Amino acid sequence: MKRTELKRKTPLKAKTPIKRGGSQLKRTQIKPKPAAKAVRKASKKSSPNAGLEALNKQARLRDGDTCVMCGLVVIDRLSNVHHRRNRGAGGSRAANVISNLLTLCGTPVSGCHGDVTLRPAEIHAERYGWKLPTNGKQDPATVPVLVAWLGWALPTADGEWLPVEVAP
Repeated sequence: MKRTELKRKTPLKAKTPIKRGGSQLKRTQIKPKPAAKAVRKASKKSSPNAGLEALNKQARLRDGDTCVMCGLVVIDRLSNVHHRRNRGAGGSRAANVISNLLTLCGTPVSGCHGDVTLRPAEIHAERYGWKLPTNGKQDPATVPVLVAWLGWALPTADGEWLPVEVAP
């Protein structure tokens, strides 16, 4: 590459003048933060996801680590607990109940869980009870679910399936 000389003999100038001098800068002393307390006080408000891990485990135990939609027995890493009514619809606390949880294979973007999450209308997820409307008016304990190995059943509050007859 050929180097050329600068065409101008004058040095470059900044477009905005740089103010020099320390009159504009103020020094402040940084105070050290107080030492953190070893034990945090429990807040009066509990987390909306408090106890969710135990509920997920109970739902997977109820379903035998088997996908409710396709009947595939999945190992722990591939099973995912699905909220029939989204946690954001009607509050997280109302959605975190055992009757609102189903074990599905895949993740929220793959497998049966992905189908229910991303394509509910195509697979008729509401008709089969795998997904509930977001209006929050239906109680998950009263809406039957089509379970692959059982047929139509209601999820009970004690973590069991109650077989029911559903008119076509």
